[in-house]
Amino acid sequence: MSVISADQAIAARIRDKTQQMLQRAAGLCAAHRVAVPDPVIRFDLRGQAAGQARWCSRERPTLRYNLDIARRHEFDFLERTVAHEVAHLITAACHGRTRPHGAEWRSVMAHFGIPDASRCHDYALEGIRVKRQRRWDYRCGCSTHELSTTRHKRMLAGTARYHCPRCRRALQPACSVAD
Repeated sequence: MSVISADQAIAARIRDKTQQMLQRAAGLCAAHRVAVPDPVIRFDLRGQAAGQARWCSRERPTLRYNLDIARRHEFDFLERTVAHEVAHLITAACHGRTRPHGAEWRSVMAHFGIPDASRCHDYALEGIRVKRQRRWDYRCGCSTHELSTTRHKRMLAGTARYHCPRCRRALQPACSVAD
């Protein structure tokens, strides 16, 4: 018998926990007359994010997990992060498009036994390489906002527009921008 690496072992435990959470959600899915999602599970997430749920129309859903964080905080990761990401899939299956951490998601988390669910983890990330995007200043009618490089590039390409949540005016670059 070969020795299983530590990463393979924790990945197996995360897969098992994911399947357990999906089975716990079977009753919720049945009540909404939808199938329990059957996600692809990947372990390629890096940086600060502990997990990510993605489900594009007509594609199989994907759950991505960060093994660097899972390795350091295994118990909490298995109990909270896996439930957090599975809850996103169950919410999407049962309710369609909703606010990512809205009432529907919180009710699924409560079903999983986590009534105090939060949108972010508080794991210590010392020693984990974190890549941070540059921030770009944009203005509206009432204040200045900082957009990530990703959103900044979408604005430049004309594929997205962002608005101030307070005054609802479209954001504009604070100064001329050349990339």
